[in-house]
Amino acid sequence: MNKVNKRYPGIFILFAVLVLSFVVSTSLGSVNVPFGNTVRIVIAQIMRRIPKEVPEIQYNIIVKLRIPRVFLGMIVGAALSISGLVFQALLKNPLADPYTLGVSAGASFGAGVAIFLSYTLHVYFRSLVPVFAFVGGVLTIFLVYGLARTKGRVHVLTIILSGVIVSYLFSSGLVLVMSLLGDRSAEIVYWLMGSLSGYHRFLPVAAIVVVVLLGFIFLFYRDLDLLSLGDEQANSLGVNTERIRLVLFAVTSLITSTAVALTGTIGFVGLIVPHSMRLLFGPKHKQLIPTTVVAGAAFLPLSDTLARIVPGILFESGMEIPVGVVTALIGSPFFVFLLIRGKRRLWF
Repeated sequence: MNKVNKRYPGIFILFAVLVLSFVVSTSLGSVNVPFGNTVRIVIAQIMRRIPKEVPEIQYNIIVKLRIPRVFLGMIVGAALSISGLVFQALLKNPLADPYTLGVSAGASFGAGVAIFLSYTLHVYFRSLVPVFAFVGGVLTIFLVYGLARTKGRVHVLTIILSGVIVSYLFSSGLVLVMSLLGDRSAEIVYWLMGSLSGYHRFLPVAAIVVVVLLGFIFLFYRDLDLLSLGDEQANSLGVNTERIRLVLFAVTSLITSTAVALTGTIGFVGLIVPHSMRLLFGPKHKQLIPTTVVAGAAFLPLSDTLARIVPGILFESGMEIPVGVVTALIGSPFFVFLLIRGKRRLWF
């Protein structure tokens, strides 16, 4: 009981960071809006009115551009973070991330096909990039499970190997598409680096899908705890490990496909956030699942804010860098930290 009570301040701080992340991310950019005006605009939106004391240009920037972008970052950050957490538990691999099964490769191939068709057939296909990416990610799930299934059973090792095979398959297909596009393949390259700047019209549907699937995953927090003990012990405690693993793999892959379809490939979020929350709140998934969701929802918008304001500070221009670059710069040292920490455990 005392341990649970000790975690409450950390959880409250986490929610405060989420609120702060929202305010900071909606206020800062190429045009900075005072925090007070940002709060007034947000409150006015909640109350469905237009604030008279705020300049119209600031109102339009916050409402039409930044709030959709920040909400997209929150949804995708939560989705990638929880996907990393679940994959690490299911694969018993602390370095697993949402893209372990090759879902991002399938989604990237789908996006590449849509961009290719927009140049060769009709520009309308460019607006369907998220749809093609989602279909590519879902197709990857079926291919991986089809290859991994042997005599009605699916083993962790065969799932990983199947993910690698399918990932190489779709990556080769994407290289082919980029070769056919020639100089116009730069659009695909930019999409692969990840961005929160587009496809906001799909946000309501994506939010519903992600929230529903997150709630579904939370129902399995006890099973995830038991799976971490090993399959034999989990089976002896009444857990159907084959079925649970299959269901959670499918649900988590759907969440990953949804996230990648909207923003492209944003790496390291599913690695940084789950491990940080595990260090702060312990290994129990009843606490880990909600805290990972909240932390991911705060982390990605803040990373996107850095991607928008740092180039302006350094080069005095309105350019921005892809958010995937920022998360990679943050995640690479964290990855090294995990590697060194793991090696020390092996040595000592």
